[in-house]
Amino acid sequence: MNFANPFALLLIPLFFILLSLFRGERRYVEYSSTANLNEVRGFGKILLRLPRRFLLFAILFASVAVARPQTSYQETEFVLQGREMILAIDTSFSMTGKAMQAIKNAVKDFAKKRVNDLIGITIYGTDAALIVLPTNEYSLIEKSVDRIDASQIGYRTAIGEGIFTSITALIEKEMGNKFEIRKIRDSINKRQLGEYALSLVREIGTQKNKLIILFTDGIYNVGIDPERPLRLAQRLGIRVHVITVNPSAETGVEPNQAAERIAALKKGAESTGGHYFEGEKYEDVQRFYNEVDKIEADKIVIETVSKKRDIFFYPAMASLFFLLGMIAVENIWLKIP
Repeated sequence: MNFANPFALLLIPLFFILLSLFRGERRYVEYSSTANLNEVRGFGKILLRLPRRFLLFAILFASVAVARPQTSYQETEFVLQGREMILAIDTSFSMTGKAMQAIKNAVKDFAKKRVNDLIGITIYGTDAALIVLPTNEYSLIEKSVDRIDASQIGYRTAIGEGIFTSITALIEKEMGNKFEIRKIRDSINKRQLGEYALSLVREIGTQKNKLIILFTDGIYNVGIDPERPLRLAQRLGIRVHVITVNPSAETGVEPNQAAERIAALKKGAESTGGHYFEGEKYEDVQRFYNEVDKIEADKIVIETVSKKRDIFFYPAMASLFFLLGMIAVENIWLKIP
């Protein structure tokens, strides 16, 4: 049990002060001689003391009621069976024109068919940004996608940044306030995961039904190497699927280097349990939907609500009982001859 207004309990010392003051017998009327007065004894004497005792207990229970005692917290989870995913959209200059509109249509169509899944959106160009956290509100996803434009956050293609931002969006709840995104990023920017990233993996464990679907032209030319966040995704159990089409503009990467980077990205995606899907156009991704359906659906906690019940009613009723008892004794019983 806890109290919503614990400071009200400071009134309780007043109860003990009043109790000590009323312990002794006080005479309010002095007589020159009490020889001829009969002393009240037995039940009558107890009855005379009742009103002030009742008043004291009324104050005690009123103080407890004002402090608002409450039962312990009870948590209720709202869950669904599905998958939690991030759609990472390339917004670099090479996605200008029909490619961007095609990817918007593909993403909205994909999201519309994910009835029991939570879907979030990230975008990446020279940098990366979270657009919307995983949700099952399709209207929000649709509106968010409509606002996306090519070159929105830079002209270049930072696939590694897009993957890393998507990972942190998926595990935001699990991270809480314990881990800092900047420190995680610094910890993966090495040949092997650093201790800080490893402590994150140990803390939150394997994520069974979380995945990233990344849309791109397949060639990164800025930012961290995609292999680094893919290594983190692998340790966390997050599948990363990559869907690519031919770029609609120059990428600024030499053909040989581009081939190496594409091969590395494919290998990294497959190491997470994901797939590297190549299509002539983004409309082809509909063939990829079946791959997502094969992923085992698991419990997703949408919201955890903590409930508590006020029980101030009981001390309030006790206080009222003693108050009414005081009034009854003073105005009824003591006046009976």
